[in-house]
Amino acid sequence: MDAAFVHGIRFRLFLASLVLLAIPVLAAQFISRMETFLRGAQEQDIAVTARAVASALSDRPALFPPGGGVAGDPEDEERRRIVGLFAAADPVAAASLGRAYVPSEEIERFLEIMGRRASRLWVVDTRSRVRGLSGSLREPTPARGEAPKAAIASWLKPLVSLVVSAPQVPAGDESKPVRAQIDRALIGVSSTYWRGTRDREVAIVSAAQPVFVGDDIVGAVVVEETTAPILLLRQSALENLIAVTLAVCVAAFAILLLFASRLAARIRRLHAQAEAAIDAQGRIRGSIAVSGAKDEIGDLERTMAAVLGRLRDYNAYLEQMASRLSHELRTPVAVVRSSLDNLRSQSPGGEAGVYLDRAGEGVERLSRLVSRLSEGTRLEKMLESAERESFDLAAVVGGCVEGYRSAYPGREFAADLPAGPVPMSGVPDAIAQLLDKLVENALDFAPPGTAIRVALSADPRTARLSVANAGPPI
Repeated sequence: MDAAFVHGIRFRLFLASLVLLAIPVLAAQFISRMETFLRGAQEQDIAVTARAVASALSDRPALFPPGGGVAGDPEDEERRRIVGLFAAADPVAAASLGRAYVPSEEIERFLEIMGRRASRLWVVDTRSRVRGLSGSLREPTPARGEAPKAAIASWLKPLVSLVVSAPQVPAGDESKPVRAQIDRALIGVSSTYWRGTRDREVAIVSAAQPVFVGDDIVGAVVVEETTAPILLLRQSALENLIAVTLAVCVAAFAILLLFASRLAARIRRLHAQAEAAIDAQGRIRGSIAVSGAKDEIGDLERTMAAVLGRLRDYNAYLEQMASRLSHELRTPVAVVRSSLDNLRSQSPGGEAGVYLDRAGEGVERLSRLVSRLSEGTRLEKMLESAERESFDLAAVVGGCVEGYRSAYPGREFAADLPAGPVPMSGVPDAIAQLLDKLVENALDFAPPGTAIRVALSADPRTARLSVANAGPPI
């Protein structure tokens, strides 16, 4: 990943937008708590149903003959059992009972009336024979339009399990009620029990109630339901939640990324304009385009544009100061020089002559300073308009040294130059003027009789030009 992107505004806004992911997590936790509440409500509801069915079957001795006997001959009993197997809503559960399934038409008719959809009711007598079986826990085959939803649900399960964990219940046999629960009901203990199925997401809750005839327990009622409706509700809520959350997160990420990209582009444009406005010598060559934005970046653009404008005016004032000073100082310097010349013409002698000579030297130095100021201004203007060319730096320096020897015959000049040419790209006249200034400065401070040394050294990448003179350090 690009380091500039990691440290940029877009990446930081992206990290800040990750807070939006807390919304689906909190909503999923709420759905999980809602599922727990619905499971508790289902447990209470099924217990009430079992109690109502047991109360309706109680005190009906005809339904539970004394001694556990069953009216009718064995052939009739077998016939009823076979008919019950074919008529049962859950033939798998009925077939798994074998001869323990001894249906009573009256009890099963009553269970059909008392039963409800998605519930399975058992009536067991004291001899552990199933006298009545109604309903089924098997889920209906999904319709053709629900197949894509089932595929989506299977795809969402791993994602949902990371946020909402399914309640852990012990596994059990889906086709039969829990034997221990029936045994407790046959001794008068009511209970509810949770057990798992082949599908780890679905559980079965069962409630058992004893059936009384007088003070005697003659059987037990077991009502069973699955958590499939709750699972369907949870799955639907999670699907809607994830769909809405994904849409909101994608929209939020896109908006934040667009905003961050626009913000970063404006800042980069301002940075580029600020860098291009000032050249390597510190001169202000450009300006900052001011936009009409009313935000903080727009205020920053206007402030920086105003600052650059003031700096440009100040730099222009400083650049023109040298020419103004040289122009303003020429007249008083000329007045002082003419006055000194008039005093010398009167041939003052003695100590006054010494003072006149010193004053003359000072005026000459001041005159040279004014000339250098003018020359510096002209040099800057020349550099701005001059065209670069290729030349031999050693030849230019050697020619200048020969000129100094002719111009200053009373001075000694030593040249330390390379044996071969030193190619360079630039302005030869500017190099000559630069060397003139250095030599003039050396002549001002070098004691009489000492040599001025001009040295030039070069390597494949750089060239070094130096002027050295004897004398006290500045």
